[in-house]
Amino acid sequence: MSRHVLAAVGMDGREIAREERLTAPSLAVVATYGDLHACDYVTVSQGESVGLYARDPGGTWDAVSPGTDAVTADEMRLWFELTHHYPGPDGADPSHPLGRAPQPGAIGRIDERRAIALVQEHIATGGLDYPTQGLVADRFAAGWRVYAPVDVDDSDPMAFLDIPVGRSVFMVGDTGRIKELTSAIPPEQADALFTAEDAFVRRPPAEEAFMNDLKAEFERLDARSGQPGAITDFTVVGTPPEDVTAARVTALTDEIARQLALCGPQRWERMVAVFSCAVSAETADLCFWQHERPLEARVPEQIALLVRRQRHLAAAMPAGPWLRLIVAVTKGPGGQAQVSTQYDYGDERLPDGQLLAPTHYRNDLAAYPRAGVPAWLRAYAGANGRRTAAPRTAPGRSVPPRQAAPERPFVDSLVGWTTHVVADQQRITYGRDSLAWEEIEWVRYPVSRTKHLGFLVPSTYTNTYTFGVGRYGNSPKSLGNLIWSKGGKRAEAPEAWLALVEFAQRVLEPRLLVDRLDLIRRGGSFTIGEMRVHRSGLTLRGVMEADWESLTDVEVADGLVWIHERGRQQPVRVSLDSANAVLLPRIVAAMAG
Repeated sequence: MSRHVLAAVGMDGREIAREERLTAPSLAVVATYGDLHACDYVTVSQGESVGLYARDPGGTWDAVSPGTDAVTADEMRLWFELTHHYPGPDGADPSHPLGRAPQPGAIGRIDERRAIALVQEHIATGGLDYPTQGLVADRFAAGWRVYAPVDVDDSDPMAFLDIPVGRSVFMVGDTGRIKELTSAIPPEQADALFTAEDAFVRRPPAEEAFMNDLKAEFERLDARSGQPGAITDFTVVGTPPEDVTAARVTALTDEIARQLALCGPQRWERMVAVFSCAVSAETADLCFWQHERPLEARVPEQIALLVRRQRHLAAAMPAGPWLRLIVAVTKGPGGQAQVSTQYDYGDERLPDGQLLAPTHYRNDLAAYPRAGVPAWLRAYAGANGRRTAAPRTAPGRSVPPRQAAPERPFVDSLVGWTTHVVADQQRITYGRDSLAWEEIEWVRYPVSRTKHLGFLVPSTYTNTYTFGVGRYGNSPKSLGNLIWSKGGKRAEAPEAWLALVEFAQRVLEPRLLVDRLDLIRRGGSFTIGEMRVHRSGLTLRGVMEADWESLTDVEVADGLVWIHERGRQQPVRVSLDSANAVLLPRIVAAMAG
């Protein structure tokens, strides 16, 4: 029978001390051994099995992973270090394994303007009470810190009382990931934590990291030799074999299942977790069953970090990164648990409740280029014409680019005096401004009629047909206000306007409706005109505070949406000129039903 090896381990994974024992040590023995060597981690090995124990900041020891392999134990050690100890009272340490930002790789670094635009979009879609104009961005190692500056009158000794306490600051990583933090956290600590999270998720496998460090050491020695160029080339060759990567991904999935199991009630029988991920965002649904009764639970951010890491490792597999991960655990007799894992690579369109915004899939395709992208995802992400992985060919041969037949626009109409609006199945373009349909987040198409009273001549009429689409935050203004005018009391709507409205109703509005309903049901909110739409109902400050059940009818007439509430004599009105006002009747019908 193999012996148990007890090892005190530093935060960098290096052994401080070790000893062998004939029997498995208890938690009390492990804690005493760790305290003796003034370390935060102890491993207990028996053959290939490694158990990891850790001490939290309060000094309490517990099992992080009772039994796994050495590589996964290292993964879990760094994870615990990040979520419990880093950066520590002394701040960030560049020599720490999590202290250096990962290389941008295929993603590249986003610029300041893009970071601000992403935050503006995040604020608008989340219905956050935060200014979108005048935002500034400060660069740090892994991205940008975006915030609304506060002007303080230095000449007024009491001006500090006007400084908001705990205001939000948005951390934007080079992957497009946004994390909202409070300004009460010192900027240096916020930067260090965000950088460490990206470093944890995107660090290379152990073998590749070793070779990269070896290359850096050779280059350092080469520079000190006094003969620059002595080492003319150093190539890091090879990646872990596919079966090794698969084993690591599976082992980390088991650890994720183990951590999720701690989020449920004491005597649950079954658990299902569904993660829908891209490089810059994710959703997580977790449900336990106890006596056949479902109990929903929240997935902590710490476990979401593990899921991001698992997906980054899985991206090295031939199938590439998954879009959905489904982990199911069933408890058997004697407390044994069976873990079942299912990967969804997007062969079919994802369920609406687990479909992320198109921009996140564009970020993902940039971070993980791949040859095979499902047609629905390519269309949804607006990836046509964007670079993905090139198909593999035999050496010395090239594949000629496929010549796509030019698509015929269904609208090509003059708007105003000199500029055409052109729309096909993929995009709408007006002058130099253009948007893919899948990028669009709001639509409007109000109609108005103005009567011009004549004194000694008959009255005349001007009919205005407006069509607008755009994105929240940074969006081309010209596409939000395309106007056709026609005279006459009984004028017919312009064909171009009718074609755009028909396309919006058939293609845009179903997707926008699903996105808005999903946002509401997840606890988010947004505004339509001055009306705030949220999980509980509709709010118009000073006028209406209605829950969904109190709404009796919604109708559209005379360029307005009329909302009737039980007990209210006069309906509340929302102008169809407001972005997405056309969705209000169906939003109310879905939520009230």
